[in-house]
Amino acid sequence: MDDIGIREFYEKIGANPPASAQVEDRTFRGKQTHAFETVGSFVDVLKSCLMRLEKNVLKVVECSKHAPVGLPNATKARPDVVIYQKDYLQNAKDKLFWGSIEMAVEFHSAGNTPTKRSEQAASYVSYLLRARPDLVTALGLLIEVDGLVFFFCNANGIKKLSLSNADDYLPLLSAIVKYINEGQTNNIDKTLSRVPSTVLYNVSVPNRVPNESSPLNPTEYKSCSLRYSRDPFGCRPNIFIYKPENDMSAVRVIKDQYIRKDSRWVEKNILAKIHKNGVYPAVVRMCFYGEITQARCGDRIRVRICLQDYGTPFLSLKTPRDVIYALYDLLEGKLTRGLYLDRQILHRDISPWNIMIRDSDYTQSIGTYSPTSPVFIRHLLDPGVPKHESSIFLIDFGYSQDLESSRDGLAGTPMFIARAVQAGKPLPPSRDMCFPELPPLSERIERAYKSNYPKRMELFKEKLGAQTEPWEADRELGIFQHKLEHDGESGVWSSFWWALLAFPDQAENVPINASIWTELMPTFNTPGTEFPEHDNRTKVLYSLFLGDENVFHPGYGDLLGLFQDIAEAIMSDYHWAEPGVRRLSDYVHEILQRIILNFIVKNMDEPFMDLKKADKNRTVQRRGSTLYLSISESSKRKTQETLPNPTPPKHAISGGNEPSDSDTADEDTQRIEKKARIGDV
Repeated sequence: MDDIGIREFYEKIGANPPASAQVEDRTFRGKQTHAFETVGSFVDVLKSCLMRLEKNVLKVVECSKHAPVGLPNATKARPDVVIYQKDYLQNAKDKLFWGSIEMAVEFHSAGNTPTKRSEQAASYVSYLLRARPDLVTALGLLIEVDGLVFFFCNANGIKKLSLSNADDYLPLLSAIVKYINEGQTNNIDKTLSRVPSTVLYNVSVPNRVPNESSPLNPTEYKSCSLRYSRDPFGCRPNIFIYKPENDMSAVRVIKDQYIRKDSRWVEKNILAKIHKNGVYPAVVRMCFYGEITQARCGDRIRVRICLQDYGTPFLSLKTPRDVIYALYDLLEGKLTRGLYLDRQILHRDISPWNIMIRDSDYTQSIGTYSPTSPVFIRHLLDPGVPKHESSIFLIDFGYSQDLESSRDGLAGTPMFIARAVQAGKPLPPSRDMCFPELPPLSERIERAYKSNYPKRMELFKEKLGAQTEPWEADRELGIFQHKLEHDGESGVWSSFWWALLAFPDQAENVPINASIWTELMPTFNTPGTEFPEHDNRTKVLYSLFLGDENVFHPGYGDLLGLFQDIAEAIMSDYHWAEPGVRRLSDYVHEILQRIILNFIVKNMDEPFMDLKKADKNRTVQRRGSTLYLSISESSKRKTQETLPNPTPPKHAISGGNEPSDSDTADEDTQRIEKKARIGDV
């Protein structure tokens, strides 16, 4: 937190400071006297300020018993006092909603140090900024023992002003109340308007259309729900869902965020390139985009993008067949061969919350005009199904990379990020590493695969023996770069996560092995580090490779054979593979897709393929205690795109450590935060 002067604070709220206002801040010093003896005495002063207003629309309330609710990424924080507009209070069960609050106030507590009290008050301001996306800047207040601390918070951070002289803080308090009562017009985004008596927003989207030179008139989407709001600082992303009744095709996901004035708007540029020559069916579609000039914040500008398509999160898939088909399509058309080979684009943030599942009826209604449209799994198995038809699509291209313009930086979501990307270098070579041979396709699927991909079959026709030693293990590593195979590995970890948590409906909830769980969870030993320091996931792959029957629930034990072959294929880093076919950019995808196709053909009619999973997740067993892991899709790191995770219909949104006795699988997942390299956003 940086300090701010009293005159500058007045300027921030568009008010003129009184002549008596000090140029420099007043710090607390001298004899300790109480600025306000009780919360009630401070509330009385606030009410006195309200009575002097010409037309008061505000109300003050003490939060003595109930914490405000309704904050995206829920919190139980409870300010001591809040100011809210009367028209925006939602009275359901006498609960106060964060979206109704105009300013939160913390009263000093003898049990906390001044630093702790300041941090607590600042946290309330940051919560308010997340709950009120229409506020470019949020204000907060700490009532200290001998004065007042005012907070001014926006995407650039938090500034504070400490005053101990009543002649300074009382006039400023009165000016702030007047400023809030008049609608905070100096620091409001007028393209976002709250719907009275609800927590919904009317959202205006600048109608700049891809491939069109001039923008159209803005479109307003009414009664949108705020589905996701993350860190209020930096890019400060928000995701809204517009969902009219009985019309899935009209659903829209609206994302906004801040970017530096001179920075590239990555997601907009990537999506425009992907769909430039026609609809690319495996990727969320962009309707409109534009800059919100009314919401500038210093050297940051707010940008907004409206996305089409609607779906549910990857983890909502119900059967092994659904998951295996989705993994194949993910490898085929989205994150790789389609996007990489045809568009020179890497997604770089494949996770369960960036893979969305379309409704089957809606999938069939989406046409495609791309001459390079990928061929998905259902067409390979049944030529009567259109080539482009897939139940999945990718969202959240904010960390994507256009290889024709940039090859710098690393990004990803811990636990799903490729191990080499997390390490920032190739995995270390070892004498027992092994690169398996490319498996031949079974006769039942080979003909269909060859007819759709004759060039691919020709490229990979060479029969390779297994390589059991690293090639030139002592050579220079060079500059590490994110590759196609890394996106493939992220897809594998996403599918493994589903298989690990799932157990059949009506079956016993057999706990997850504690060692497997612990080895999966990322650990950050150093504050501020971008990726976890320790990564034990290779041990998980080794357990799969050895055929450990304790990894999956017994009801889904037949999945072990699939993941056993996959583990063997990706356990070693192909940086150490011999020059030739294994070093081709899409070799790892080829071997993974062949493994999947062979497994599907072999198990096409097996009952376990269509065995539906329970709505709950498996528990985790640790040292005699069982931890229950329930997954609430609405609590994930991201929102659902296509519409739009850490969670909601996901159009554009979507989420650690050894579990404690109160942890759930969901809670651990929520702690998995995306860590981006500087300059990626």
